[in-house]
Amino acid sequence: MATMIEHPGEQDFLHRLMLDNPWWDGVTDDRVHDLPQRAFFKRFWAAVEKNDGQKAVVLTGPRGVGKTVMLRQAVAELLNANTPRRHVCYISLEHPLFLEVDLPRLPKLLRSMRGISADHPLWLFIDEVSYQRDWEGRLAKLLVADPMLRVVAVSALAPGSDDNDHIQSLFLPPFSFAEYLEQRGIAPTDVLPQTPNVGRYTTDIPDGLIELNELFEAYIHEGGFHDRDGEAGAIHRSLHSDLPGLHGISSPSDLHRLFVLLAYNTGAEFSIETLARELDIAKNTLRRYLEYLESAWLVRRLERVDQDAKPFQRAVAFKVHLIHPGLRAGLIGGRATDSATITRLAETAIQTQFLTSSVGLESLYYARWGHYEVPFVFLDRRSGTPLFAYHCLWRDEGIRKPKEIRSLVNFRTSHALPLGAFVLTKAQWHGGKIGGVPMRFEPASVLALRIGLEFSQL
Repeated sequence: MATMIEHPGEQDFLHRLMLDNPWWDGVTDDRVHDLPQRAFFKRFWAAVEKNDGQKAVVLTGPRGVGKTVMLRQAVAELLNANTPRRHVCYISLEHPLFLEVDLPRLPKLLRSMRGISADHPLWLFIDEVSYQRDWEGRLAKLLVADPMLRVVAVSALAPGSDDNDHIQSLFLPPFSFAEYLEQRGIAPTDVLPQTPNVGRYTTDIPDGLIELNELFEAYIHEGGFHDRDGEAGAIHRSLHSDLPGLHGISSPSDLHRLFVLLAYNTGAEFSIETLARELDIAKNTLRRYLEYLESAWLVRRLERVDQDAKPFQRAVAFKVHLIHPGLRAGLIGGRATDSATITRLAETAIQTQFLTSSVGLESLYYARWGHYEVPFVFLDRRSGTPLFAYHCLWRDEGIRKPKEIRSLVNFRTSHALPLGAFVLTKAQWHGGKIGGVPMRFEPASVLALRIGLEFSQL
């Protein structure tokens, strides 16, 4: 005799939601009660407060940086502002019970279950919204289905560029170096060494710089994520979950191989041709995998400019950085010890600071012509002229061996660089002229901390 197959019903959904929404019964959400707010929360909460139902506020960013915590903290703020408790609902689409839930029907179901009139606002906080196929389109239908709905969501994937009409996307970056220190109970200004007299070269190391460099090395290996061992967790949840398959990745093993290659060589220059040859993956497939890794906030590509700071008409080469250098340690399970690798990790860390800054990455490039390379060139968005440039080292020989930084000297000869040309060292400060052009040497740890302090999104 055939067995009757049953499926979860509305009462099952309600029971699960009651467990996930303890405030419906007047119980405090202890999961976030004592957790500190990230500096970015002020900007996120301002967007939530202004939500008028025209767009969904979507918080996106790497795994493990505190998006879910921030979502629940926003719920707590809303409840503290005397919003009726039954008008606030949290749902995680990562939970198996909700994987097939029809988002556009959800407001009607919630209103009927909770007895909320269609004339009153209903706040819907959706965690892991990207676990639904075409989640951007479903959010659009959701807003149309209920004009009084206020949607705030978390996505592990960046929304597409064509979804600005119904999505206000906010990017939650990894911790900056400054924020990492604060999480450890260290006031960043207390460990920032005073700038010495940079008019003359000296081998003296300023007080406090050795300690700051030790903290910086800890940061580049383990410091960008909310939880301990968050780097390994970010990799696992982005690559080994259902997300790749839901978003068109047919061969997870090839995606993993690509990520391992990029992570191990963070800061290196690549082309589609060389990657396709190295991994034996079709070029179109490789492009799709790269787009997924960027969408999942595991890596970022930097576009290339020439010596005149002009983009190439046919962009063949590009640089790839991890979103945070700690992902490399999370992958291999150990710290780098050689100077060359730490230099690339320090360079990646500088890129991460721009992710956390108000100026962002949109204007950040690298320059390469012939055998010369300048790792970071920042262009003015309006004029396209370069404002500053950085060359990264994790040693101090560049001061005594100018050949090591000849590319930056040549680039500085061609451009005014009103905000300066910097060589990022391990421990040396120096200012003066090299090859007849102004040049400033400054420790990478100091610059990373200054970016976080001066340009953070507060």
